[in-house]
Amino acid sequence: MEKEMKNSFNRGYGKGLGFGITLMLIGVLFLGFNFGILPAALKWVIFSWPMLLIFLGVVNWIKRKPFSGTVLFIIGAFFIFPRIINAYPEAFPGVNGDFTHTYWPLLLIAGGLLLILSKMFGNKWGFAEWDHQSYGNKQYSRSQGATGSFEKNAVFGSGEHIVLDPEFKGGEINAVFGGITLDLRKTNLPVGETRLEVNAVFGGVTIFVPREWHVESNMDAVFGGFEDKRALVEPLDPTRRLVITGSCVFGGGELKN
Repeated sequence: MEKEMKNSFNRGYGKGLGFGITLMLIGVLFLGFNFGILPAALKWVIFSWPMLLIFLGVVNWIKRKPFSGTVLFIIGAFFIFPRIINAYPEAFPGVNGDFTHTYWPLLLIAGGLLLILSKMFGNKWGFAEWDHQSYGNKQYSRSQGATGSFEKNAVFGSGEHIVLDPEFKGGEINAVFGGITLDLRKTNLPVGETRLEVNAVFGGVTIFVPREWHVESNMDAVFGGFEDKRALVEPLDPTRRLVITGSCVFGGGELKN
């Protein structure tokens, strides 16, 4: 119990510290624009939704979430580049002004490259190996490795996964221009707090959990949302809880039972 309280305090302290530094940085940037230290053309580049994706990507890299961090960074960089071109057209004389319309296939190439790298480097890049048994469009999954955590990424695709482990150890789900359905109704939670990170970027995530589980949702949303559509009942064992964190950026998710 003492260890769990200490871990919760450390997470809260780190989150509060990061938010405080972010507010200070935003304030410094606004002062720079107000006093003319920074060029006004950069204001709509820095304070934009693509820059937010880049920021979230860097945060995920710091949190040792390389796949989701890279995906967020690439998408943010792709959509922020046209803003930089419009701000400084003389610096890019040969680039088409309609950058996103012309170069959108680059996102497909980047998505394919990430999937290839994930297969080649596996655990080195933070991907867990899973044993899948496919029946139709469903995959029945059993974890392998020491942690037993679930990690699945859907880039320009979709998948439905049913976890068969005796205990669900948490993990990470990333849906980018795609969708993932995760069914946890055939597994159980260990004692204490189990954390599942969910990131939906221009995609969607659906999670099924047993009615009697204690689930907490702490999701950040940017032009998106995460809904709890469960028929709520009293948890059978409040000492076992599933905590869902992450972000929905131009995407969404839902929790069902």
